[in-house]
Formats: sequence, structure tokens, C-alpha cells
Amino acid sequence: MRPLFILIALLPVLLLSEKLPAHHGRGDRYDMDSPIKLEGTVKEVFWRNPHIAILVDVIGEDREVVTWIIEHSNVHTLARMGYHRNTLRPGQEVTAVVNPSTSGDASGLCEKFILTDDSEVFVRGATVD
Repeated sequence: MRPLFILIALLPVLLLSEKLPAHHGRGDRYDMDSPIKLEGTVKEVFWRNPHIAILVDVIGEDREVVTWIIEHSNVHTLARMGYHRNTLRPGQEVTAVVNPSTSGDASGLCEKFILTDDSEVFVRGATVD
């Protein structure tokens, strides 16, 4: 009788689990086919798991400052690639290349950051030597 009770109790979970989104499902959250460039100033870097976040202040079309939230990989992966919490610093001028949010809010998935000397950091998909 007990195994039947457990099965009945777990049935709703099993039926609903197919519809739950995966944590790393970025195809619905970001437009992976249309990267955009954002020129702005680093406001803050959140160096934490599960994904780091970099806030960049960008002058919007209405000349107002818009703070973009740019997501990247986890701390461990980025550290293995040679990046650290001070790779980008508040006040630094950057160009961010991001896959924008499909919801239209000011957020995106980082492709790379281009610094004023034209060097590139936080390049998504770069290999670890």
C-alpha cells in the first residue's frame, strides 16, 4: 500500500516537471541571433555564482541613463579563463556586445566587452589554455 501512496503523491510532480523551464535555457530568455553593442560606463560588478552580473550605465535614446544588467558565466569558469573581479571596474568606459533580453528589458547575455584600447575581455566561448 505504501508504494502506491508514494506514486500517487509524486504523480503531480512528474506530470508538471516536463513543463518546467531548465535553468540554463537561454534560447527563450535572450535573442541569440541579434547581438547588440552598448557603449557605457561600468557601474558595478557582482562577482558571484551562479552567474556574474555586470551593471553598465548606457545613455538611452531619450538621453536618460539606463542601467543594463549583463549576465555571464560562473566565477569558476571565468577565473580559469584568467578573469577576476577587477577585470572590469566601476567608472571604466566599455563597449558591451550582448544578446539582448527577449522581454525588452535592459538586460543581456555577454558576448564580450571591448575596452578603450580595443582589447577584448570576458569573451564568451573563448577556450582556456
